Amino acid sequence: MPAPTALIAVAASLSEASAAVSAGADLVELTGIDAGGAGPGDAERRAIAAFRARHPGVQVCAAGGAADLVRRRDVALATGAMMICGDPGAARASGLPASQVIVEVMPDGVKGAAEAGWAALVDVDRAAWLAAGPAGDRPAGDRPASDQPASDQPAGDQPDEVAGIVAIAAISSWLGAAAVRTRYPLQVRRALDMAASILGARPPALTVRGLA
Repeated sequence: MPAPTALIAVAASLSEASAAVSAGADLVELTGIDAGGAGPGDAERRAIAAFRARHPGVQVCAAGGAADLVRRRDVALATGAMMICGDPGAARASGLPASQVIVEVMPDGVKGAAEAGWAALVDVDRAAWLAAGPAGDRPAGDRPASDQPASDQPAGDQPDEVAGIVAIAAISSWLGAAAVRTRYPLQVRRALDMAASILGARPPALTVRGLA
């Protein structure tokens, strides 16, 4: 039976992080942390500590060594944290065991990563943005949601954008992605739960039996 796909929610503040946990995020990636006059590393450590105090047991992705999921090989080697890597070849050269690495790929790379022995992560916001069409079809300066700082985020959901993200999240889960990353945790959580129920990795919310 396949394992359910984990949801990594991107949050730029502790309030966003708490909302993501309430929406069903398995792991929260803290970005754009305000240093408040302190060094970025100190601000990050304080933010991670504050998040863990609010949500014990929920894992955190960040740049520094206090996180459970990081993007730097030296930090992963020193702390034992999981490492996100964008290149399967670089992952193999990192010296880390496959169990400590998750490779970031597009949806069509999920099966290949799995066949090579790597867990796959799909940034579904970016994938949906790229799938929307050539750059010339998008407004100048348009960027995928997961690349935008919090101040650039729309006040409300954009239905067309979110629909594409939800579809790609479901497809990625179906293909076997270990995790997906998004700024829309509530909508993506529903898509992942539906895919898991269809695949048999999660019991359906409601079972209806036919009458004889």
